[in-house]
Amino acid sequence: MKKDVALLLVLILTASSIAGVLPVKAEARTIIVPDDYPTLSSAIQNAEAGDTVFVKRGTYHEEALNINKSISLIGEGIGKTELSLNPPLVEIWYLHNLMWVSDTAIKINANDVKLQGFAINLPNDDYGVGSGISAIGDGISFTDNTVANRSVYLSGSTLNITGNSIPGALEVLGSNLTIANNTIKDNLKIQGSFNLISANEISSGYYFSGIHLNGSFNCVVGNSFSSMEMDDSNSNFIIDNSFASLDLKEFGKGGCSDNIISKNRVTGNHGINDGIWLWEGESNTISANSIRNCENGLTLGTIGSAAVANSIYLNNFVNNTNHIVSLSGSNHTVNHFDNGVKGNYYDDYQGNDANWDGVGNSPYTIQETHWDEELKSDVTIVFFQDNYPLMSPFDIDGFSVELPEWAYSSGTLPKPETSEPFPVATVAAVSTAVTIVLVAAGLLVYFKKRKR
Repeated sequence: MKKDVALLLVLILTASSIAGVLPVKAEARTIIVPDDYPTLSSAIQNAEAGDTVFVKRGTYHEEALNINKSISLIGEGIGKTELSLNPPLVEIWYLHNLMWVSDTAIKINANDVKLQGFAINLPNDDYGVGSGISAIGDGISFTDNTVANRSVYLSGSTLNITGNSIPGALEVLGSNLTIANNTIKDNLKIQGSFNLISANEISSGYYFSGIHLNGSFNCVVGNSFSSMEMDDSNSNFIIDNSFASLDLKEFGKGGCSDNIISKNRVTGNHGINDGIWLWEGESNTISANSIRNCENGLTLGTIGSAAVANSIYLNNFVNNTNHIVSLSGSNHTVNHFDNGVKGNYYDDYQGNDANWDGVGNSPYTIQETHWDEELKSDVTIVFFQDNYPLMSPFDIDGFSVELPEWAYSSGTLPKPETSEPFPVATVAAVSTAVTIVLVAAGLLVYFKKRKR
């Protein structure tokens, strides 16, 4: 009998190994500050990967925080849990001058760290050269925080930066990032690809404050800011934003191409500003935008570069000093100002609509007058022609743009209805457990029969 029982145990253990039973993991703990540890630093030091440090309401005075393990640091709420940090001074060289500035107050150097629900007070950054918070790692979540006085820098992949209030700049580097519903006073700088930048507000009021993008395959949707710059960036979606200017720049890499710029509300200040300025690039689609109150509504090219083979249609040009301007001559004639059926609306179009189809009977011609040195007189040159100008403004709200599938992965944007994925992992785990139980049961039956 003892041999039979021993053999049964061996067989059960063997079956478990073959079936691939998941190893038992130590249960994650929740450490409470100040109940378990009086300070955040001591709680972080004693936490292990996977643990949660929950910080009760109150004000906590500490020097700095250093997080180098995969933990969650959760405050009771912005209006309840306050971190007052005072990092040491460090010596740096800046513009050939030696100076002392406050070190970074919160340093994160680990994957899968969560920082949520804090009002974070930091020393003033008088020189604008340091970061209040610096995070490097994948899967970092920085949500529902307020950060006073200084900027925030994050780098990694699959970051979630949502619902924060940042009075300085937010600078992010990486791919598959979600940057949504943040209020930023200075600038939002993004470098990378496959990032969703949605419903952020850059509210300083300065004309040059806004979004700086360097990368491809990004979705910039539903944001409000003063200006946006894109540097040699391709295949991006700039959809349904409100801003005063958008510059698609070229810095030695061919400019910006294959971008979709649609449903934006571009409102200038009647000063020296371009609503949308495409320095250099091709195959961009600029459609269904409202462009008004600018000196130049749409500018194509620069003195030394050209924008070609771009499609510009269904836009509303209203109250601009110049609706469309070319800065590089006749190379721009290859751009298309209608889609073969409809063009754009221009508030200074003087044509008629004889058949009442909403499209003018005569083209809208875009021309400029230049001084001809040889003729010693002004010469009018026709650059563009919209063959199907609209008689009334286009309804940009009713225009739809299909975003790529990955833009919905974070859940920030509403996703079209899809069927739930088949729970393969769950079924596999259940099958494993059932297999082990059945094997054990069968062996018990076998040994009982032998005993008889």
